[in-house]
Amino acid sequence: MSEQIDVTQELAKLQQRVEHLEERVEKAESRQGPLWFLWEAIRSILIGLFIVGPVVAIIFGVLGAISGK
Repeated sequence: MSEQIDVTQELAKLQQRVEHLEERVEKAESRQGPLWFLWEAIRSILIGLFIVGPVVAIIFGVLGAISGK
């Protein structure tokens, strides 16, 4: 009998967590407007410039040095 009570309590806790997560998802989705998409585009460009760009420059530099020998 106590096992059924434990399972019921665990299910209640999980249901509360699910409801909390659903609220957070709804809140996050409501924030996604035109400015949100603009911010995502700017962030992607900055990642490309500051992370991918230098890596590509280093690779081309090493390949240029190797082919120049």
